[in-house]
Amino acid sequence: MKTPNGDLDRWPDPAGANARRSVFAQDLVIEGDASSSGSIEVQGNVFGSLRAPEITVAGSGRVEGSVVAHELVVLGAISGMISARNVQLAPSAVVQADVLHERIAIETGAELEGRLQRRA
Repeated sequence: MKTPNGDLDRWPDPAGANARRSVFAQDLVIEGDASSSGSIEVQGNVFGSLRAPEITVAGSGRVEGSVVAHELVVLGAISGMISARNVQLAPSAVVQADVLHERIAIETGAELEGRLQRRA
């Protein structure tokens, strides 16, 4: 599968030591795609694709589209497609997406609707 930011089945490399962190604030709405060589924290709303080594969707964050990461932590909401080497769904997570992963942790209380596919 492909996204505007690359293949869903090819995860980004881990963030480098000098990589910067980007925070999409709670009052920010992004319509389009974003990619970074550093980590991204989503506190607002993204309507499009995200690609970064580390992505955190905060409790106030929402993503509608595809998310491609090496490490993904979800406290908020994602609807669309997820492809990440390591996925962690916190108790507050609400995910409606097919998930391609190597490792996944789903904490009690997390809501997940979609298909899980493990890639070795």
